[in-house]
Amino acid sequence: MSGGHFDYRESYLGYIAEQLEHDVENNGIEYDISNPADTSYGFQHTPETVNFMKIMITELYKLKELLREYDYAVSGDSSKEDFLDKARSLYGNTGAKTC
Repeated sequence: MSGGHFDYRESYLGYIAEQLEHDVENNGIEYDISNPADTSYGFQHTPETVNFMKIMITELYKLKELLREYDYAVSGDSSKEDFLDKARSLYGNTGAKTC
C-alpha cells in the first residue's frame, strides 16, 4: 500500500524544519532596503531563541521520520515492531524526551 495514512502531510514537517534552518542561517543579516527584494535577511533572534529553534529543527525531522515509519506500519508496508525500533532509535527506550 506504500503509506498514505496521513495523506503524506508528514513531509510538511520537513518543510517547516527547512524554513527554520534558513531563519537560523540568516539570523544575523539585518534587513536593508537597498538590497534586491529577494535578498535573504534574518530576524536577529537572541542566542537563546536560536538554540530553541535548533531543538525544534531536530525534533521536527525526528517526528517526520517516526510518522513515516508509523505510516508504513499501519499500511502494512512494515511492522509495528519496525515502528517501535525506529521510535527507540530516535527517542530511547523510555519514550520521547523533548525540550
